Amino acid sequence: MIKSIFRLLNFKTLLILLLYFVFKNENKSVRAYEIKEESMKPALLPEEYVLSLKIKEPPKRGDIVIFTNKEKNIDVIKRVIGLPNESVASSDGSITINSEKLDEPWVQNLTDDFVTIELGPDEIFVLGDQRNISTSDSRTLGPVKYEDCWKLKLRYWPYHRFKTYE
Repeated sequence: MIKSIFRLLNFKTLLILLLYFVFKNENKSVRAYEIKEESMKPALLPEEYVLSLKIKEPPKRGDIVIFTNKEKNIDVIKRVIGLPNESVASSDGSITINSEKLDEPWVQNLTDDFVTIELGPDEIFVLGDQRNISTSDSRTLGPVKYEDCWKLKLRYWPYHRFKTYE
């Protein structure tokens, strides 16, 4: 019985639990988050836990961010597609940035066509990797102010999928 308990409470598990409890409280610059949706599969799966940092400068294309859908008052996680002052559109299943086709190695299926959206100096355009099931993205909510976002930095649970993000 005691050996079984010690097997469950190995060093990695204790470290992950410690990180979770330290960052669970809503710190002003670091935040823990549970993935609840499937729109970022296979990069992120439901019931995984991540740490994110408050964004202070524009993110890079391909970064994963967390923001609040103010209509539904829920946090969502999406990938940055369009950057400040860019023009984003979709036609024939592909995204174009400033009229040039975007190479998206992370996308899992075609994107529905949408009209050109001009981003402001403090706005980004975000989409999920599973475009057919992705909701609460810039196609429906419009551009997102990057100052309202948290950038994904670390997936810590489950520990066999541990990963850091740039």
